Amino acid sequence: MGPFVAKITGNKYTIFMNNNKNIFFLLFLTLFFCSLAANAEKKHRVAAKTTQADPGEENYDMKYLRFNLHATDTTDYLWGDVSTTAQVVVPSMSSYIFELDTLMIIDSAKVNGTLLPVTHVGFIRTITLPSALVAGTYFTAQIYYHGAPPPGGGFFNGLTHAISSHGTHMLYSVSDPWVALDWWPAKQSATDKIDSVDMFITVPSGRADGSNGVLVNVDTTSAPGFSTYHWQTHYPIDYYLISIAVSRYSEYKSWLHFTGSSDSMLIQNFFLDTATFNPLYKANFDSIGLFIDYFSSLYGRYPFWQEKFGVCYTNLPGGMEHQTMITLGTPSTEVIAHELMHQWFGDYVTYATWGDMWLSEGFATFAEQLFYDHFWSPAAGKAHRKLLLNSLLGVPCGEVYVTDTSGASTLFYQPTVYYKGQGVATMLRYLAPTDSAFFLTMRTYLQRYSFGNASTANLNAIVDSIYGYSLDSFFHQWIYGKGYPIYSIKWDQVGSNVIVKLIQTTSCPASTKLFYTPVELQLHSATADTFVQAYNTLDTQVFVFNWAASMDSLILNPDALTICKKLGVIKQDTTLRYSVGMVTVKPGKVLVFPNPSKNNWQVSQLPDDTGLILSDVNGRIIWKGRSNKGNTIIPGEGLPAGNYYLKISGAEYNENIKLIHW
Repeated sequence: MGPFVAKITGNKYTIFMNNNKNIFFLLFLTLFFCSLAANAEKKHRVAAKTTQADPGEENYDMKYLRFNLHATDTTDYLWGDVSTTAQVVVPSMSSYIFELDTLMIIDSAKVNGTLLPVTHVGFIRTITLPSALVAGTYFTAQIYYHGAPPPGGGFFNGLTHAISSHGTHMLYSVSDPWVALDWWPAKQSATDKIDSVDMFITVPSGRADGSNGVLVNVDTTSAPGFSTYHWQTHYPIDYYLISIAVSRYSEYKSWLHFTGSSDSMLIQNFFLDTATFNPLYKANFDSIGLFIDYFSSLYGRYPFWQEKFGVCYTNLPGGMEHQTMITLGTPSTEVIAHELMHQWFGDYVTYATWGDMWLSEGFATFAEQLFYDHFWSPAAGKAHRKLLLNSLLGVPCGEVYVTDTSGASTLFYQPTVYYKGQGVATMLRYLAPTDSAFFLTMRTYLQRYSFGNASTANLNAIVDSIYGYSLDSFFHQWIYGKGYPIYSIKWDQVGSNVIVKLIQTTSCPASTKLFYTPVELQLHSATADTFVQAYNTLDTQVFVFNWAASMDSLILNPDALTICKKLGVIKQDTTLRYSVGMVTVKPGKVLVFPNPSKNNWQVSQLPDDTGLILSDVNGRIIWKGRSNKGNTIIPGEGLPAGNYYLKISGAEYNENIKLIHW
């Protein structure tokens, strides 16, 4: 599901697309209206919609759906039947259980062709079978019904009837997260994907329906005055990604030819009010092929290329990632890019639990910066990251993993699930050994769990495997923990040595007292700038970098690559070279700091693989290790207060340094 945004007018959007100096202002407007629309929509349905599936629904695995519905663009009333073919997965199943809102009236029901009564407790509907079905048995349940969904519209409402600003009527569905039951008899399980779907929608002549998969046929003769649209998909699909959209649409098609291949795919859009729509927004939708080709180069080919990608334009305040045919109400290339990326993250690979929602929304939001960076400029991508960072910092105890999955307001909470989620994706890219390793990780994740479901733990394991080291602590703190680090910073320079002291507190210390995180620092001088990375693992940590230019200032997180906040003003502090107990800073001289220390010590400026031995005053060896590039941590946390000695042995060094622990 894309950002919940207000519509951008034609004039504003034209400026946004053609004048780079307006990017900061208009991105701000987009996020501002995004928040307003989200709050308005969420309040509408969440309280009344705490859907809980019946355990009996897990007794079968859905294989095939056949919709045969009648609808029009002037009302949200529909009628017809839906057939579900499924396989029993328990030893014995005596009842078929599904969900359908109580405002929908069931006319009759059949299981394997036999008429059977339907009982209900609220929206949970039950058909008692004449005889129990055993494991492995296939069955087909056909439900005939009619009615209109609960009143409302937009997100979280199942079906919406609306009228455009030009007076065009429309009907469209949005089933995310648990409102498919508002318009069809459903099993609402994100982990039970349907293998294939046939969608037959009969609409008045002059109207069109957009749906998932391939348009097989439009029958204009069987029922005079009506047209029956037959859509078909053979890719596995989640229940909430099935969609319809009915209006006086004009079809707009094109073909994409993948770079480096003779293969092509269909791009099939349904637009309304084309006389006014096309002059303003046609260029945006003509760019879709470029977006698909670019994202395919990063994440692997568009997963549903043998069917299509398309857009059904409505008045939805934002976008919804319906598989192969998104529903869109904001003709922004940013929102198109977001919903397109969901075809990989959310549709191709769906979250294993609702708590893992960030695997869909976080990576779709991350795609927005990829879009800006590639199609606009790196500066535009950075500006977008900074806007999202500023928004998420407003929630001090925000968590990426959703622990309260009872309502849409927490599942789709933008500052954390969307913005903090994309921030974590950005940090994973920043932590990667190479940029190609990051995208290899993403492709591996998508291929391994293709057309299925995956969890945060699944992604964590793949990241560890390809990066070559464990990121368990990173995932534990950034996904399951709350808040973010807050830094106060001092710096000093002696000769070509730049000393940076980071003091980390956190925005939600009751949850996470310390974040292990990469931090980018920009060292600035009148003649040059350089960018260095500090991997922060202590609440008070000193780093020494070699830089010959005469430094005059330091900037924290200049490219917004890390989720963090600055406290106070970053200033030079010439006492740093003395106050943290360093050995005098001279080129080629080993540094040990802080000393005294209440936790660990750090050793800097040693050649790789120099021997290190930590002993107490009695000569008892406490720790042995070898130095590595950058800073080497000497473990002291938990040691009794007192004096210790660090023996350094190597080709260039052979000395003992007294360490103090307090």
